Amino acid sequence: MTTAEKAGNQEKNTILDGALSKAVWTLSWPLMVRMAAVSIASFTDILIAGRMGPDTQAAIGICAQIWFLFLMLTIALSAGTTALVSRFWGADDRENAVEAARHSLAFATAFGIITIALGLLAARPLLRILGASPLVEEIAWSFIEIDILSQLPFTIVWIAHSISRATGDTRGPMKNWVIMTALIVSLDLAFCVYPLQIGVRGIALAWLISSFVGVVLALRLIAGSALKESLSLRRNIDLGFSRQWLERILKIGLPACVTDLAWSAGCFALLLIFASTAHPTQCQASWAIGLRMEEIVSYMPIYALSTAVATIVGQNLGAGKLDRAQRAGWLVCAVGIGITTMVSLVLYTAAAPLAALLSQDSLVVAYTTQYFQIIGVSQPFVASWIILFGAMQGAGYTKWPMWASVIGFALIRLPLAFGLTQNMPDGPTGCWIAFAVTSVVLGIVAAWKYRGGKWQLQTV
Repeated sequence: MTTAEKAGNQEKNTILDGALSKAVWTLSWPLMVRMAAVSIASFTDILIAGRMGPDTQAAIGICAQIWFLFLMLTIALSAGTTALVSRFWGADDRENAVEAARHSLAFATAFGIITIALGLLAARPLLRILGASPLVEEIAWSFIEIDILSQLPFTIVWIAHSISRATGDTRGPMKNWVIMTALIVSLDLAFCVYPLQIGVRGIALAWLISSFVGVVLALRLIAGSALKESLSLRRNIDLGFSRQWLERILKIGLPACVTDLAWSAGCFALLLIFASTAHPTQCQASWAIGLRMEEIVSYMPIYALSTAVATIVGQNLGAGKLDRAQRAGWLVCAVGIGITTMVSLVLYTAAAPLAALLSQDSLVVAYTTQYFQIIGVSQPFVASWIILFGAMQGAGYTKWPMWASVIGFALIRLPLAFGLTQNMPDGPTGCWIAFAVTSVVLGIVAAWKYRGGKWQLQTV
């Protein structure tokens, strides 16, 4: 038995039989370090784009939504991987855990290739539809024609790390992301600041190069685990790939995918709303800055906790421990609310100086300050719905969160954002209010549904 396999068994014992607080901590802290590493890379992008002006910031913001759309689809589809592998791992069914991992990696490769093709075909028309000015469009295209190529390697990295996390190994993916982040930041500085100074394309190249390094690290991690047979070429040739396994993965992953599609579609619609304001470029730039900062200080730790609880819930349900699975969700939710309450205070009180640090345009600073103050208030509710939906996804219960999210984004956020923006004179403030209101509603609804417990009976 390898060192990685022994560590995996120890973590499984903690998840199934140890103190829940210890299980949460064991899985969460490496995920938070990993998210912090990603945040550092993202923050470096923000600072470098800020040196290039509001047009570049707006371009990066729009491109980030296109790239983030595909990444969110990958993350959502990985919900099937997490639910299946963790459930089989908790039930000591290694054969099916290997099969779930093997089919997930094959699907990741195919999906990554498809998203590159779609991205290259759709990017330019999408930039025009979203109201980008000619200058912003040119900057955005010079970035995305390189950056979109990282979709294939990042898809493989994400699915491979999901497999590792489903077995309880969160430290391996953490170490990989720390290495990748160090490389991204170093290349960002080398390509954009000194010595090359090749502009926005340098940011894209930094992520592309790092993504290929990430693939090597992620597959090496699986090769040293109890699921190493999922990488066996002979097994893939002898057994081929089963339609039934693909259907099982997609049955769980597709509803989660629709959930994230609804979120991304809402983001694109908001860009259209911004285009109708008096200062569309400044609105787009302030949203790009505000959303990226929110991702760094709030979404990243929340998603770390959500990922951890999905594994804990999946393994405990596989072991038949339904009550322990539910208690884990409430505990992680409480931790998330505590963290985001502190984030809310920081965003609200430090909004103006933080916005001034991230942009030199006075109007962008004003809009970003409003974003931090309004959005900051809703962060505890964001924690509630992301973490509890994550717990349900860990059980394979993804259809209800899908419908709740679609209704929240399509019937609450967008109509409210449009109506308020048309009737409020101050730029995108109405959109910021709509964001906050939607988060409050989803946070309350998620807690109500989770308390019902029906999700525990989901079969995979």
